[in-house]
Amino acid sequence: MLQFDVVVVGAGPAGSTAAKFLSEKGVNVLLIDKSKFPRDKPCGGGIPIRTLKKFKYIEEKNLIESYSYGGSLHAMSPKCSLEIPTNTPLVAMILRKKFDYELVKLAIENGTTFFDKKAVQEISILNDKVISKTSDGSKIESQIVIGADGVWSNIAKQSQLRCINNNMCLSLFQQFPIGTNTLDEFYTEKRVIHVYIKVQGIFGYGWIFPKKKHINIGICEFESYKDKQSKMKNLKNTFINFIEILKKDEIIPKNIIIDKCKGAFLPLKPLPKTYANRVILCGDAAGLINPATGEGIHYAMSSGQIASDIIINALEKGNMSTKFLSKYESAWKKDFGKDIKIFLRAQNGFRKKGSNLLKIVSKDKKIAEIAIGVATGNISVSECKFKLIRRFLYLYFKELLNIY
Repeated sequence: MLQFDVVVVGAGPAGSTAAKFLSEKGVNVLLIDKSKFPRDKPCGGGIPIRTLKKFKYIEEKNLIESYSYGGSLHAMSPKCSLEIPTNTPLVAMILRKKFDYELVKLAIENGTTFFDKKAVQEISILNDKVISKTSDGSKIESQIVIGADGVWSNIAKQSQLRCINNNMCLSLFQQFPIGTNTLDEFYTEKRVIHVYIKVQGIFGYGWIFPKKKHINIGICEFESYKDKQSKMKNLKNTFINFIEILKKDEIIPKNIIIDKCKGAFLPLKPLPKTYANRVILCGDAAGLINPATGEGIHYAMSSGQIASDIIINALEKGNMSTKFLSKYESAWKKDFGKDIKIFLRAQNGFRKKGSNLLKIVSKDKKIAEIAIGVATGNISVSECKFKLIRRFLYLYFKELLNIY
């Protein structure tokens, strides 16, 4: 039987980050994934600039494809737009196939053992250890397991932290290779991004992310799915119509053809509990995502780092109990949990009045800059919520007085 201090299941940004920081401290770590690496992952590929500031090695290892120095926020009904030009990067763009694999290699460089194309099918949580059974019949002993195996996390299910699957929404996207000259023509050298709220009335948004040699176009609907096949079909029709609207408005080249768009399920909100006896969940497996945008890489990497800190402490004290590991949930809630909570509370208001809010925001540069910062994940909404509320109220009553 193979023996490790920690087994990390899932080699996405959350798992690789946790493995890297654990290995740096001398912890004996196994990182394991069911896919053969390098592998692609359904994703828009935009990450907040604050992620680069927090994890400086991302830029040091040249993992960024391009930067977007401005954005346009659009509403279709009533039709209005908000343009935000910036002199500093607004969003960083990545290709997940390269990004994820480089993070894995970074964990390996720091001492992590990596197994790919091998799935953890079952875990047995005992009093003094965890036994992980893999798809090839191997058994792996460890003191603790990190579940970073995505929205359908088997570790979450095995540890009884996730019992139902309806707390998820759906996104569709396609990435198109495009020449540099065409990208410059449509999105300038600043690679301006475009975001459309409530595309064809859905509760969600559509995006156009220009990169170095690609353009990523997608839509996300923040509705819990009931009928998986029906939801996929309906959203695909919306996506096809969205592409045609973009061509008509000359936002994308007319020769773009939808081939095989990819779908991905995203968590709608965090699980009620993200830890158990000898188990910690990170990233999508824990439901850690920005519920306003669907961006999850920042929360994935942050939760991976937080998990590593708690586990190092747990190993030093020889205490992997549920009570001790509850410190993990307290830590991520303190780090970014308030932002998630505020976004969840604001969803109903955005669902009903998203276009009207954009109309108000577009008339005020000060609130527009704050709103874009919050939307791109570069400003913490919990830190500026009262400023936003005061400014919204001021603009709302100003517009009301003008009407009457």
